[in-house]
Amino acid sequence: MTNRILLCTYEGEAYLEAQLASMEEQTESNFRLLLSDDASTDRSFAIGEAAAARDERITAIRRVKRSGSAARHFFEGLRDPRFFSVADESDYYLFSDQDDVWHPDKLAVEARAMRCLEARYGKELPLLVHCDMRVVDAVGREIAPSYVRYQKMSPARRHFRQLLVQNNVTGGAMLMNHALVRLLVAHPVPEHAVMHDHWIALVAAAFGRIAYLDRALYDYRQHGDNVLGAKKGSALSEIRRRLGLAGESFKEMNEKSGAAYRALFLQAEEFRRQYGKELSAEAGKTLDDFLALQHKTRIGKAVGILRGGFTFNLPHRTLGELLFL
Repeated sequence: MTNRILLCTYEGEAYLEAQLASMEEQTESNFRLLLSDDASTDRSFAIGEAAAARDERITAIRRVKRSGSAARHFFEGLRDPRFFSVADESDYYLFSDQDDVWHPDKLAVEARAMRCLEARYGKELPLLVHCDMRVVDAVGREIAPSYVRYQKMSPARRHFRQLLVQNNVTGGAMLMNHALVRLLVAHPVPEHAVMHDHWIALVAAAFGRIAYLDRALYDYRQHGDNVLGAKKGSALSEIRRRLGLAGESFKEMNEKSGAAYRALFLQAEEFRRQYGKELSAEAGKTLDDFLALQHKTRIGKAVGILRGGFTFNLPHRTLGELLFL
């Protein structure tokens, strides 16, 4: 069994060396790291080459043409034969961002949790483990000890119906077993995934199991160039934004919310195209019920959301959903 890590880089020279060092210092030394650089113009690939030269566990490759997004880069890297092999049925798979710092036991703790899951459910079931993270600033000073609590997330909400509307799985926090990755690569790269981690969480929830480790296993660095950053969850501030009282008008918030919900429906439609024939009857009905919401009246949407369990994790967030969906 080998732990396979995909580290996707783009213009990441500022923090990349620290992340690579944290991986080389893992207490679980049995891993292979594929660093895939997305045609950076800075020293990202050179840093990767230097790491590969000193550590045989690391391979660095450079894309000639940009993927266009972080999500697509990870989706395409997942299918790279240097990362995934159909024959290696015992391997585990992880993603890494270029600007995080792994705690020394991240790999060991997640791999141990996956072995426990496989012992319980079997290796043929698609399984996903994910963890909490510490939120830090650009120089590594702690902002919050728990990203999950800082964002007011609810990882226990791991049912398919809940993940259709609200993702709580972060890409850098995941460890996937071979069965899950095999299922993912058996289908095309999705054109309408909100993000790669959200799509993968949906696949795991629909066909297998998700387990959360309530422990921060890496530092999630916040700086000016984050693709997605951490924003402190606050009921008051979220309500103020919804009502147009926090710098954005009610109309702007309505348009922004509408775009977010359209993205969720596009993702769900893509999911049905790709996996519809493989879904259980229950999951298929859940997906159809969710997609039907977009064609209902305001009252019909509210009834469908509450009956179908397509709610958010906090009451004020569900109220915003009822108002803006």
